[in-house]
Amino acid sequence: MSDASKKTDDSKDGEDGGKPKAGKKKLFIIIGAVVLLLGGGGAAWFVMGRANHDEAADEAAAAKAEEKLKAARSFVTLEPFVVNLADTDLDRYTQIGVVIEVENAEANKKVADRMPAIRNGILLLISSKMAADLTSREGKEKLAAEIAISAGKDLGWTPPDPNAQSDEGDEEPDPKTKDKKSDDKAKKPSDKKAKPAKPKAEPPSNPVTAVHFASFIVQ
Repeated sequence: MSDASKKTDDSKDGEDGGKPKAGKKKLFIIIGAVVLLLGGGGAAWFVMGRANHDEAADEAAAAKAEEKLKAARSFVTLEPFVVNLADTDLDRYTQIGVVIEVENAEANKKVADRMPAIRNGILLLISSKMAADLTSREGKEKLAAEIAISAGKDLGWTPPDPNAQSDEGDEEPDPKTKDKKSDDKAKKPSDKKAKPAKPKAEPPSNPVTAVHFASFIVQ
């Protein structure tokens, strides 16, 4: 075989051998692009799905909290009160329908157990009013607040004393004693570290959370 024909055959073999390699490389590039696209779409789907899941969980938690609040809330409707008022110039009376809102089912049961005492307290409270005290919105709101306090007391609640001091030792010390203590502290540094203030316990809340009027007539 001549050198020319041998060269031609070698060049053909080189061309034929190069084609499969180029084809495989292109195939790998296409597969890689597809994988990247699928991976990006999967990541986006995962993020969107996780966001939707978190949003649904938040909505479910809010709905559960609202249902719990509604379940805890309880209303007790009292028999209407017909009471003579404290007016002396004319015979005036009022007819009032009272609905007591309490914090939970336990307080509801206490209201039923203590109903005679609760009604007595409300009757005494209303009978101390004059017609002019009950005709305005402010007067009705004040009566509602007073009924809540009266009923709360009958349920065993003790209102906080508005005159009680918040901290012991709030009274202003004698100026002379104060100056002397300041001088002593300045002369002799104290090695004791200041004790952190103890957190104050929250006073018990009134089991009667609100008072509503179903009817209100003053004559």
